[in-house]
Amino acid sequence: MLDWIKQFSGKPDHPLRDAQAAQELIAGLPEGVSLENLEQLSHWVDSVKEAPGFSCDGRLAVVRLLDDAGARNAAPLFGQFFAKVHQQDREARNIWDALCLYWARLAEAYARCAADFEHGEKGAKNVEAEMPLVLARSLRAASQRFKLRHLRYLGIETKAWAPLYRLYAFAELKELDNQAVVAYPREVHTTVRAELQKSLLLCLAAPHELSPIQLELAFRILTRFAISAEWSRVPGADCNFGFNLVGGGPPALVLAEEAPGPSKRFIGGGQALVKLAELRLLCEKNMLSDELRFGKEFSPAQIITVIKHLQLYLGAAPPRRRYARTKAAADLKVVHGLKPICQRATKIELGSGVALGEDMSLKEKTSNIMKLVAEEVESTPETWKQLDQSEWGMGAEIPTGLGKWAEPGKLCGVQPQGEKAWWVGIVRRIDADTGLCCGIRIFSKHPVSVWLRVLGAGEHQADNWASSTGSFSFDYMRAIMLPDALKSHEHPVTILENKVYVPGQMCEVMMGEHSRLIKLVEFLEEGEDYVRAAFEWQHAGKN
Repeated sequence: MLDWIKQFSGKPDHPLRDAQAAQELIAGLPEGVSLENLEQLSHWVDSVKEAPGFSCDGRLAVVRLLDDAGARNAAPLFGQFFAKVHQQDREARNIWDALCLYWARLAEAYARCAADFEHGEKGAKNVEAEMPLVLARSLRAASQRFKLRHLRYLGIETKAWAPLYRLYAFAELKELDNQAVVAYPREVHTTVRAELQKSLLLCLAAPHELSPIQLELAFRILTRFAISAEWSRVPGADCNFGFNLVGGGPPALVLAEEAPGPSKRFIGGGQALVKLAELRLLCEKNMLSDELRFGKEFSPAQIITVIKHLQLYLGAAPPRRRYARTKAAADLKVVHGLKPICQRATKIELGSGVALGEDMSLKEKTSNIMKLVAEEVESTPETWKQLDQSEWGMGAEIPTGLGKWAEPGKLCGVQPQGEKAWWVGIVRRIDADTGLCCGIRIFSKHPVSVWLRVLGAGEHQADNWASSTGSFSFDYMRAIMLPDALKSHEHPVTILENKVYVPGQMCEVMMGEHSRLIKLVEFLEEGEDYVRAAFEWQHAGKN
């Protein structure tokens, strides 16, 4: 009898049967932000998604209330996780698990509301105007989960793309895909298409080659500019990536012979890349306004580094592997950090009688000028397992308990088995899907460690300032010259300590009988403790 009465009562047999009941339960949660609150809200979201008897508008009203409450917990908890992203401790892992589950369930709950509307369930007409919001929020929640997986270098499961494509296909069918909507209060407008494009572009931008802080920055940049990306039903020069709404799977670079099809869609950087170029120029001129900073925690150098990465991978000719890999099974000694690498690379000591020629070759000199105090070599090398190699790269497996520092962008020194010299490179990618493996890009097999005396730039050179003030205080920094590295715009490349990069800065290479000056001419990228830059040699009388 009770079941028969409930059937005609108009409300589901559920604790959160309507908006009022949901508000009462949410109000009963403990005050403040906690993992327990998020887990409870996550459970309710899943329960409401699955429960029968909800009208279309009734389910949506409850899901939106749970979403609002979840956001008050999810955002601060993500901040806690991100603050410990390098520690990989149990607390961070528990937060990561809870956030992944919450955002997956939230995406599915909004998708269920869209399905109710599509099937014409009771109350569907009441939410027709809200469908762009429903679809955008579902795709937003999915993109948050995708970002979390990228932050742990797990990649995106192939099957995870299909629900996103189904939502977008429905949006296209109802002509809602490009309708402007404000997904959440105090945000700029977005569209269903832009929300999908954000996930597609981040996937195409080689997120496994970005450090966690770079990845978070890339996500924020794409959140702002994905709406300007190119979109088409046919491939073209501006739409050089594609995916299949029916076949599923991640987007990929379009082959030259790729043909259009009813379910195929094509995307490209388009105006988004143009706007990124403008933003990069502002950064390089140090003219970036606060509202364009993406957060006070990001420096202009970090923004430039990430924009250059996005321009490279989302451009017309994204990188492809240029050198064939061959299998290798050998031990590989690894250290990380600029100072330990400098201590192991070939060193030109002050007064050693050796100098670096303009062609980056080592030349014997006869005069001494000064000696450096001997340093105690820091850091004990770790031993990894080399898996493969190419001319300028190698793959390695990181044994359990080692490489806790390893992430894309980390500077490292490597000594392959059988080699006497140490090479210098960078962890370029991380793959944690099966064990912990990484790819290392080699910058130089013959790095040379030197000291630079910073002289300043132009009229602000330190020697001019010293002459006028009577002070002879100079700044010194370590540098690694890369004799065999690929040049940038015909300029040789060096790795410097991560101090403020100043375009046009003059430095004296501390070696040999006669001082040699270099001028920094191009910023290439910034890492945790280094800057990679191009320079040019300065001849006598040249400023």
